[in-house]
Amino acid sequence: MSDLTWDEFERVDLRVATITAAEPLEGARRPAYKLTLDVGPEIGIRHSSAQLTALYAPEDLVGRQVMCVVNFPPKRIAGFKSEALVTGLYRADGAVVLIAPDSPVPNGAKLG
Repeated sequence: MSDLTWDEFERVDLRVATITAAEPLEGARRPAYKLTLDVGPEIGIRHSSAQLTALYAPEDLVGRQVMCVVNFPPKRIAGFKSEALVTGLYRADGAVVLIAPDSPVPNGAKLG
């Protein structure tokens, strides 16, 4: 893997969002949820598809803050428009563990 320049890293817009709704994404090739994200007043509401079903139930996700990339182009997944990439780490068994702040911060706070 090649080194990244600081300018390239700064182009990735990583923000904190609160999950306000989560439900199964019907028709997805791999089990996933449709998430509604509050990314704060500057960005607003975004939607995301996330493969989090191994470790999280929908009711456990609502109210959680997560880190997400908000400047990727939208992507259609099983007919659903995903507008943000929720970040996570893969465990050895393939399950995704969410990346989140360890104390509350304002929605839309930028990683820096």
